[in-house]
Order: sequence, then structure tokens, then C-alpha cells
Amino acid sequence: MNAPVLAGRGLGVRYGARLVFDDLDIALADGQMTALVGPNGAGKSSLLRVLAGTQKPNAGSVDRPERVALVATSLALPPDVTPAQLAGYVIALRKPWWQLRTDPSERTAVDAALERTGLRERAEDAAATLSAGELQRAWIAAALAAQARVLLIDEPTTHLDLRYQLEVLRTLKTLARTGVAVLAAIHDLTLAARFADSVALLAGGALECGPPHQVFRSPSLSRAFGVEVTTHEDPEGYIVCTPR
Repeated sequence: MNAPVLAGRGLGVRYGARLVFDDLDIALADGQMTALVGPNGAGKSSLLRVLAGTQKPNAGSVDRPERVALVATSLALPPDVTPAQLAGYVIALRKPWWQLRTDPSERTAVDAALERTGLRERAEDAAATLSAGELQRAWIAAALAAQARVLLIDEPTTHLDLRYQLEVLRTLKTLARTGVAVLAAIHDLTLAARFADSVALLAGGALECGPPHQVFRSPSLSRAFGVEVTTHEDPEGYIVCTPR
């Protein structure tokens, strides 16, 4: 594994009397895609917010680079906003108000982000005309335009059909290969195992991290989700997870 670009140590979060998780360690490396998986209510979104710095943990600390982007792709875009405008807006949010004019380097960054996410041809098209997968990629492009070194993304495949799930996950995998550290909360275990270099399984207040073939073992998954889960490898070597 490459040297960590972001590391959380001894992290704990509670809401009132409810302890969500405690004493968690997690590290993200350049060029790797990590899938964050676990049952509803386990604290995946809370962990993403803590790592991004938008939520303060009750315990522990995070060492992070300057450029960390948290993307919640469930946010709706106004129907007339274009991918290029969204990316420009996210850049503007990171600047002081007296520097709001877009400079040539920022326009170049927007163009490059749209190219990397396959949206160059749709850059000036209104959100209302984009597919669900293209909307998800527009949010990812906006984070990249701000030159994020770490991309934290919450449920990028939610409400997408299989075609667009694959489209978005392939985009994230490609971005990881260009040097971005990606952590994505994903519900589909089989897709997580197929696309992620590593997996972080959050359940019962604890986190288990490692390669998919190590973490996705039937006993671990069954305990985490409260149902019997079987796993096997398909002919191409991908892990398939099936509830019983």
C-alpha cells in the first residue's frame, strides 16, 4: 500500500447516549479506491463527514491534506445548471469573496475535470437534460476541479440502475488510478468487491479494513448485516456476495 494521504486514528462518534463507533483507525492512500460498506445506521456517513472535517469527532483525530472533497450526490441540481457551472461554483466556494473572478487556470481545471469524468461534450448542457449517471459524474467533476487529492463520496450509486452504477464506479476507479485517493460508501457488496482495491466494513461500532477477499468472508458479513451471507468467486475472480 502507498503511504497514507489521509489517516484517522482513534475516531469515535456518539449522538447523545448512542455510541455510533469508537476507536476506529482508517488510512487512505493515493491511487487507491476504498469501498466503505456496512448496514444502515452503522455510521458510514458520519465517518465520511469526520474524515472530511465537516463534523468533529467525539474522540480521535484526522491527518488530512488541504484538498479533501466530500460529495453527497443525492443533492439535486437546479434544472438549468450545467456541469461547467457546478464545477466553477465549487471552486468559488474555496476562495475569498474578493477573488471570485474566474482566472484562466481555474477554467483549465474545470475543463480537465470534465474531461476526466467523460463530460466534456455535456459541459454546457442543463442538468435537466443529463442522465442520472451524468449528474453523479458532474458532482465528481466539481470535486476534481477544486483539485481534490482525496475524494470522499457518499452513496454514489444510490437510485441508479445497473448501467449507471457501473458507469459511476468505473469513473471512480479510473480517477483512483490517476492518483486520487477515493473512499466511496457503497451498498452493493458485489460491486464494491469488484471495483475497490480495499474494503472498510463498518458494523457494530467497529471497522475491519483490508482487501475484498480478506474482509468479505461469510461469517464477517453475516454478523455485520444480521442475515446469512454466502460468498464465492465467479470465473473471472470477482467475489459475489449473496444473502440467504
